[in-house]
Amino acid sequence: MKKILFITIIIATSIFSAHSQDRPGISIFLHQTGMYYSSDNITSEGLGLGIGAHFLHKSQIAGQVDANILWGNGNAITTRIAAGYEKKGKWAPAIYATCNLLWGQRTEILAENGDRPPLPAWAAGVRVTPLKFRTGRGYVSALEFGYGVGPAKAMSLEFSVLSIGIRF
Repeated sequence: MKKILFITIIIATSIFSAHSQDRPGISIFLHQTGMYYSSDNITSEGLGLGIGAHFLHKSQIAGQVDANILWGNGNAITTRIAAGYEKKGKWAPAIYATCNLLWGQRTEILAENGDRPPLPAWAAGVRVTPLKFRTGRGYVSALEFGYGVGPAKAMSLEFSVLSIGIRF
C-alpha cells in the first residue's frame, strides 16, 4: 500500500510540474458590497466593504474567495467561495457557482424548543459579473449580482457596486 501511495504522489507531482507554466493569475480585490438573506428563522441585510482573492487559470476557469463586513441589521460578516468561467479579453464577463456563509448579528426566530438557528447561515447559488473589464494589471467590475438558496426556505441576494482587483 505504501508503494502505491508513493507512486501516486510521484505521478501527481510530475503532472503538476509539467503544468507549472500554467500558473493562475492572482488578483487581490476590494469591493463595495451588499446582501439580503431571509429564511424561515433568520433575516439579515446590510451594505459594506469586502476584500478577497481572485484566481484565473489560462483556460479561463476562475475562482474567488472573499470576506465582507456589512452594516445594517447589526454587524454581519459574510464569506464566499466561488468557482466559474470568465470570458477571455478586455471585456471579461463571468458566471460563478457560489457558496455564501453569513456570520455575526442577525434577526433570529427561535425554534419551538427554544433553540437558536444554526451558525453560520448559508446559501448556494450563482453570481454573474456582466460589466467586468480586464487590464494587464488587474480588473474593474461594476454591478455584480448573485442569487442563492439554502435551508429553511432561505434566499440570498447579493451584489457588488464596484470591485477593483490588482494582479500579482
